[in-house]
Amino acid sequence: MPFINIKLTSPMPDTKLQDKIAKEITDIMVKNLGKVPQRTVVCFEEVPAEGFYFGGESVAEIRKKG
Repeated sequence: MPFINIKLTSPMPDTKLQDKIAKEITDIMVKNLGKVPQRTVVCFEEVPAEGFYFGGESVAEIRKKG
């Protein structure tokens, strides 16, 4: 059973877009690895922009700079 955890900084995509992404990722697992779609888990997890860092700088600070 594949478990795909997608972590994104806020704001999260709306539910319609999450549905689309989860379907496409599931299709990839089925097509390329022969996995059963009903046993493929896709989980979206929101990480606050203040708690996600690149090179020691938070995404929130990077976004402020534009």
